[in-house]
Amino acid sequence: MTQTGKCDTCRQRKVKCDEERPKCGACRKKDRPCTYSYGKASAFIVQDPNQLTKHGKSKTAPIMYTLDSSSENTASSASTPSNLHITTAREAGNGQGFFQTLAPLSRRKLAASKKAEVQRRKKFELYLHHLQLERSLTIIKPSSLETNLIARYIDMVGSVSIDHHPLSILGTWIQSIPARIGSNRMMDLAVDFFVHSYAVYCNDTYSQRKLASASKESALKELQLFVHDTGNRPSYDVVLATKMHYAAEALLGIDTMYHAIHAYGLAELLKSGVVSDVDDEHFWNLIDNTYIDDVNEAMLAGRNSTYDNDFYLSSTYPPPFESETILLSASQRASMAMMHAYIQFPRLNNLIRHAVAHQDDTSTLVAAVTLTESLWQLNVPKHVAPLLSEVVSPSLRPVDGLADIMPDSLNFESVQAMVSCTRYWMLMNVLGGFVDTLHRHFPSQTSLSLLPGRDLMHEIEKDAANQLAKSMPWADSLSQKLPLVPLRLHTPLQLSIGAWYRSIRRLGNIQSSTPDLDPYTTIKIEQEMAHARIMIDWIIEECNQIHRTWEVSMVDETPLFEALDAMAGEQIPSWLPVRVSFDAEDGEMVMKLAYQNQAGTYVDSYDLTDDPPRSIMDNHTNEWRKSAGLPHYEISPKVPGGVKKKLQYPKLEPRELANLVHRTGRNLCSTSGWWPNVGDDGSTTLMDSTHKISAFGHMSKAPELGVEELPEEHVSPHPCLASSFWPQVPNSSSAWVTTTLKNPCLSPGWSSSLSRTPDGLDDVMRDDRISPISESTDLTEPSTSTPDDS
Repeated sequence: MTQTGKCDTCRQRKVKCDEERPKCGACRKKDRPCTYSYGKASAFIVQDPNQLTKHGKSKTAPIMYTLDSSSENTASSASTPSNLHITTAREAGNGQGFFQTLAPLSRRKLAASKKAEVQRRKKFELYLHHLQLERSLTIIKPSSLETNLIARYIDMVGSVSIDHHPLSILGTWIQSIPARIGSNRMMDLAVDFFVHSYAVYCNDTYSQRKLASASKESALKELQLFVHDTGNRPSYDVVLATKMHYAAEALLGIDTMYHAIHAYGLAELLKSGVVSDVDDEHFWNLIDNTYIDDVNEAMLAGRNSTYDNDFYLSSTYPPPFESETILLSASQRASMAMMHAYIQFPRLNNLIRHAVAHQDDTSTLVAAVTLTESLWQLNVPKHVAPLLSEVVSPSLRPVDGLADIMPDSLNFESVQAMVSCTRYWMLMNVLGGFVDTLHRHFPSQTSLSLLPGRDLMHEIEKDAANQLAKSMPWADSLSQKLPLVPLRLHTPLQLSIGAWYRSIRRLGNIQSSTPDLDPYTTIKIEQEMAHARIMIDWIIEECNQIHRTWEVSMVDETPLFEALDAMAGEQIPSWLPVRVSFDAEDGEMVMKLAYQNQAGTYVDSYDLTDDPPRSIMDNHTNEWRKSAGLPHYEISPKVPGGVKKKLQYPKLEPRELANLVHRTGRNLCSTSGWWPNVGDDGSTTLMDSTHKISAFGHMSKAPELGVEELPEEHVSPHPCLASSFWPQVPNSSSAWVTTTLKNPCLSPGWSSSLSRTPDGLDDVMRDDRISPISESTDLTEPSTSTPDDS
């Protein structure tokens, strides 16, 4: 064990010390100087507040005064004359006292001691001068309000390591907030609102709510002014303040969905990638913890990601491993590769959906398959593997509720490490859904492509789903006072249901299409289907537990499966809102859910100021709902004004309707696709709970949602797509040719035998695609002779 009370000489010589004072035995024996300064202040640093940057860093080198203590230096010599020193010492023969041999100090040592005394006197005089200077600078010290806000923020963060703090799911920027307090009023009010919201979450009382409401109103007004003052060019301070508003609204209650307003604002601020006065240390981490919400919502709404543009596609394309000019950490490389794939997923989702709905459109099918090939060949697992090996380790803690199936789980180095790893496993599940949809709807075309085989892809996505399940115990082990980490794991965990759902569907089709299976294979298939059913039930219960914690509606299995299909390129179901927005009608806050079906579009509105929310229905809405086969209100002509009766469908009570977005698998964290209504004049009526206009009222109108009808000549010009082929002569009416592989609309993987995936390559690639920490499963691999199912 390391000694903490050693003298300086023994500490420097790295020898044992008996810690006797005023002089230890070792120093006394060899007549060495003996001082005890370890743990004491050794220097006094002076910084001029006028020479600090807005981030709290010093523009000039600070002045440092070394503080030497001479009390112990002189104490050891108090018993002897100042010009003598002890050379030898031995115990007296009678055991009483010591015989000591004294010798005069050499002139060199005496001169040195005098020189040291002069230096100490000069340092003391400098210290006194500093005190006088400090007194003159008192008027520019931080105000008591700023100091108090810093103290409140630090108290909110607490003493928990930032690596394991629940708030770090928001990004590493939370560490920089104390240094930014006082830089401008907008930032200070946003921090104040954030701290008040945290207090409400921890102790939800009327007085705390009142303080948070007043703080919110002031902070939102200042944010509005700052946004308009900075014009159309976002600044880092505005982004940071908006992120804090987003987090504060989530702490006040996810069920109100006010945080959606600020999620939209964040997407609008960051979509161009041009932000002024950024903090290079934390800016990209903030983006990395923000864009994923937009991606998830875009896939459900049927639109492209806000970040799917030239700036982000070129900025996130990962450099080769052997590059000597671009050096990346394991975390940076993994984040870049994942973001490059994720921001293209909504576009791929739309392409696949269009190809499935328009089977004769070969151009769109080629675009969908080619983009899927390019994302597969990006080889995200290879870019993420170094990170997994660094930050993930096995744990003997079993998975609660699955102890017989998963007796162990995973540990992560930090919250940010967990976010990155679980995002990777979610990516493999989403990619697995795309590959499965293409194989099911276009078996002959995909068999000639560079896409992975179905068996390999199912094995990969089931492995990823297992790793996500094993991540849950670690997430639950962090602060239960603020369960933000399980909340961030909610969406990856929920999407992992798709792996087991697709496995049951595939195995069920094998059973129905192959009635003469041998008994052994039949038993194995039934065992695997039973295992998948257990995993689905467990994941739904875990997700519902998160919903109960945050007081939102429970998950329904059937609509959840349909939502998962919609995120894998299938059609968006009529009951799923493709757009959620906020508006003010007659001075009341209203949430609007937009739906689409073959008959057109309708918008359902709910008054959020009522408890439960009051639905605003009319006859036109009912006709639309009837045409979509949805539950609807009975509106009696005998009742004045068409007052609605009790709902015919008991599950869809008004509060449930308001929470439809949660009950049907909407991500609790992802709301950046819920756009505000924008009028013809470009103005918005997006409002907060105090009925004030949103800070983002001047933002441009969001694009129309829905499946994008791509023109025949559509070809992405961006070189970072890395696609193997984009058709040069589009031909949407050409039929698929089965007798020849020379169709000009087909990728090289379909038109060249040299480009086809060799038999057995899937087995070779398996080691790269499956998580490095995964282990072999007891489940039987599907037979390689399995026919394609539809």
